[in-house]
Amino acid sequence: MNISIQIFRSEFVHLIRSPFKLITLALFVFAIIYGCQNGLNLFEKQNKEISDIKSKNEESINKMILQYEAILNGTQEKPRRDPTTPYWAIWNTPSHAFKYPSSMMVFSLGQSEQYGYYKRVTNWSSTFDSDLAEEIANPERLAIGTLDFNFVFIYLSPILIIILLFNISGLERDLRFDHLVYLQSISKRNWLLIRFLFYLIIMIASLFILLFYYALVAGVFKNDSFNFIGLLFTITLYLLFWFTIFYFINYYGKGSSDHAMKMISMWLALCIVIPGIVHQVTSIIYPLNYMTDYLDVSREQRGDIFDLSPDSLELKLFDEFPWLKNTLYAADTSMNNSILNRSVSGLVNVLNKNVALKIENSNEDKNEFIKKLNPLNPVTAFQNQLNALTGTDYYAYLYYRNYIQSIIDNKIELILKDTWNKVEVNEKKYIEYVEKFK
Repeated sequence: MNISIQIFRSEFVHLIRSPFKLITLALFVFAIIYGCQNGLNLFEKQNKEISDIKSKNEESINKMILQYEAILNGTQEKPRRDPTTPYWAIWNTPSHAFKYPSSMMVFSLGQSEQYGYYKRVTNWSSTFDSDLAEEIANPERLAIGTLDFNFVFIYLSPILIIILLFNISGLERDLRFDHLVYLQSISKRNWLLIRFLFYLIIMIASLFILLFYYALVAGVFKNDSFNFIGLLFTITLYLLFWFTIFYFINYYGKGSSDHAMKMISMWLALCIVIPGIVHQVTSIIYPLNYMTDYLDVSREQRGDIFDLSPDSLELKLFDEFPWLKNTLYAADTSMNNSILNRSVSGLVNVLNKNVALKIENSNEDKNEFIKKLNPLNPVTAFQNQLNALTGTDYYAYLYYRNYIQSIIDNKIELILKDTWNKVEVNEKKYIEYVEKFK
């Protein structure tokens, strides 16, 4: 125990007498703060935007209620987009799908900057609309300074570790007095282990203090305590992963320069080369082509639906929605083109869902392929794990897209049901729509 304390003390003196190491450690801490602050700013911005949208929706609802009252009192004529018809009443019912930001977003932006977190859902919407697609590539975002904790920690912490550790046992070898150390009643293995442990404790303590501060500011402990514990555990595992690799490099190394070269090579291999190879192989096997699929639906299959005659359109609607045969309009022998036209979005939604299913299945195959390569690509695996814990990974946005699709389906079902049953919408019915899509 006394020897361990002595080694810790000497290592502390060595650290404070190394301006380069101290400056590097300070820069790393600054980068962590900068990354967490970016995450906190985005978290607050998204919450504010969602709050503003809700306020505007309330104003829109109040205006519609006043319009219904005016139509009932006869002080206003029905407009061309008649709100007493189910189609236009539901169209004017505010229904936004929100992906409420997790407070853990502070620690990883993931896909949150590439994809939308709110969407006004209509019966013509789809889960791959342009307002949900990425607007700017990640390298461009990095170029304008948008870094998060995840990126800083995953890619810069190994560099800091290299700077802190490269001359441990290497300096003694360079000056040829390393064998004198092992005469002090301690083995080479334990001596190196204790020195590594000193820097591991410093890094974990620094990171945990900063993370606890931002967790308190963002309110993580209210709802995401379990994920925060998972985050701390993952961070610890990641640091141990690199410290273990560098321990064996230093143990079998021949000097400071030899350590540095091997450490840097390992960082390049694990952080740059292997992820790059995996990305290229994945792109070849699973090329990104879903926009082509959607263009096909938009240009060809949609056009085919719009070109259908009323009789053919009615038959196709009965084929996709057989329950329509039990409605009032189905029992009527007369043909009403306006009812049929207001039902077209239901058929388009079926097309969109089929294409979306194909895309999601392809994405899932791609993700499974990447997961199989995790043992060869551990850095990306850790990065994806952090994204999952913070609710900013692929699956978080998959759940969001599924939620959007459920709203679309409910809207279309309600439009078809009330339109084909010739329901006339009044203020009370409109409020029912509002409550359904709140």
